[in-house]
Amino acid sequence: MKVFLVTGVSGAGKTIFVKALEDIGYFCVDNLPVPLLDSFFDLLKKEKRYVKVAVVVDIREKFYLNKSDLLLKNIKKKIPSLKIVFLDARDEVLIRRFNETRRKHPLNSFDIISSIDEERKILSLFKKEADYIIDTSTSSNYDLRKKAELISEGQIEPQRIQLKIISFGFKFGIPIEADNIFDVRFIPNPYYVQELKDKTGLDKDVISFIEQKGVTADFLKKLRTLLPFMIKNYDKEGKNFISFAFGCTGGKHRSVYIANYFYDYLRQKYKNISVFHRDLS
Repeated sequence: MKVFLVTGVSGAGKTIFVKALEDIGYFCVDNLPVPLLDSFFDLLKKEKRYVKVAVVVDIREKFYLNKSDLLLKNIKKKIPSLKIVFLDARDEVLIRRFNETRRKHPLNSFDIISSIDEERKILSLFKKEADYIIDTSTSSNYDLRKKAELISEGQIEPQRIQLKIISFGFKFGIPIEADNIFDVRFIPNPYYVQELKDKTGLDKDVISFIEQKGVTADFLKKLRTLLPFMIKNYDKEGKNFISFAFGCTGGKHRSVYIANYFYDYLRQKYKNISVFHRDLS
């Protein structure tokens, strides 16, 4: 069982770090009271339901942290795989982050400098025992997420990104769950070819008809560059669930073909990908 105890000073990025772990399959518990940690880990060992676990302990539990020394020793005996991650940042960076978010410090909202000093003293034991100390002063959210993946998996984990490809017909409405919508009604419509009218974008002769159009090849070429570019930059912004929808008039011919094409194209790199033909039936 992989277990991380994530702690550190307020404003250093614990939430982002833990969200990154959650996205790669960790069961995450935030702000668990320190006295309950021992019982919590006993339960994990007994039930054996989770193989990857992360627990956040920070200054919000200040009234219980004075007993952390003995507690940490007991937990490390029970869970030898436990790793402590301590997130820190320079004082001026922490002050700037609090000002930007307009959140108050958990210890004192009026004197933030003394609050940061006091917090460091209270958490000094965790920093001393930490397996990883991460200074996030110059880190973006993207950098911190990648750091979490490297510490946990030993490599950047691309498979946390989940993609959904949707085909639909405009006459039935736009899918509300779609992040990005592409209108493919500029491609000649097989519906107006008598022998193709009652077929779909899954049939070979419909596929052949669409592929023979020069505009189709040009469109596919442009999107083969655009979609990976968009996915990469969505990832940098911390968005891991991304959907692309392709719409034609009825959702049975052109959109189905295009959706299947990009499903096949993108699944060469991304394993967590699905395709859904909303209006095919």
